[in-house]
Amino acid sequence: MGQSTVQRLPRNPIPAASQQRIPLGSAKPVSTGGRLSTSQARATYVRRKLQAMVRRAPQVVVKLVRAPKGMKGISNNLTYISRDGLLEIEDQDGQVIKGKEAVADLRAEWRDGGMPIAADSTMRDAFHLVLSMPTRTDPLSVQRAARDFAKREFSGFQYAMVLHTFETDPDPNPSPHPHVHLTVKAAGLDGIRLNPRKADLQRWREGFAEALREHGIEATTTSRIHRTTHERWTVRHLHEPSKKGETLERLKRTTRRHGRAQEVMRNYEQVMRALARSDRGEDRQLAADLVRYLGARGRTPETEKERGKDRER
Repeated sequence: MGQSTVQRLPRNPIPAASQQRIPLGSAKPVSTGGRLSTSQARATYVRRKLQAMVRRAPQVVVKLVRAPKGMKGISNNLTYISRDGLLEIEDQDGQVIKGKEAVADLRAEWRDGGMPIAADSTMRDAFHLVLSMPTRTDPLSVQRAARDFAKREFSGFQYAMVLHTFETDPDPNPSPHPHVHLTVKAAGLDGIRLNPRKADLQRWREGFAEALREHGIEATTTSRIHRTTHERWTVRHLHEPSKKGETLERLKRTTRRHGRAQEVMRNYEQVMRALARSDRGEDRQLAADLVRYLGARGRTPETEKERGKDRER
């Protein structure tokens, strides 16, 4: 494919006084395009997610890997994700950018378009995400899902996305996992800045998994507390006097995790009871599958060893 330059956006600087920095979760709720606007749609969504979980569908990976500062940082980032112009960048308008000159035009657009960015800055002027799936996942489906996810989540923001695959990545040691690098300009065209928190990252995982399922790729996501509901929480008591403060803090964190794990399990129990009482046979089957799945999650290595001995006898 020949080189394709991006269209320059008109320069529209926003006065510094209008800049806002608020949590992403409260600034911009996840967009679902009305797909979850009814109770029936939400119930269907929950069923699909639980079914994917009990089938042990692949876990999506969405990582916030870095936050470039200033145009120097953003320039280095765009060079990195495009492999110095060798790979195609797709922007928020669906335009394809390839080649060093086209990437240079994109840098100028980010520098001058919307809220201008200085060469050097101490602020996080962009966020770099990696959206990844296991080996042998169809790369084009991963790319389409990432495109849909970005349109829903980052409407009103400038962003650049690049698909990396084992076959197309010119890096000497390419990753075997198909993944998309998504760099989003922190300041939206309305002047509001992204300020992601843990809850936002989990929502991004949910949104990417949903987009993958829409493209026929089995995928799910659960937070760490959901994946470790039945793990045994232990604290290693340290005897050195200087470590007492660290031990107490670790104990507090462990206690909080244990409390959250118990709350998660209670929520699952409520869901299973509701499904078991349903008139739909598939709901009752899902309840039974959840019982087996959560029971298997609760087996410790010692328990599995004992079960193995019983089978050998």
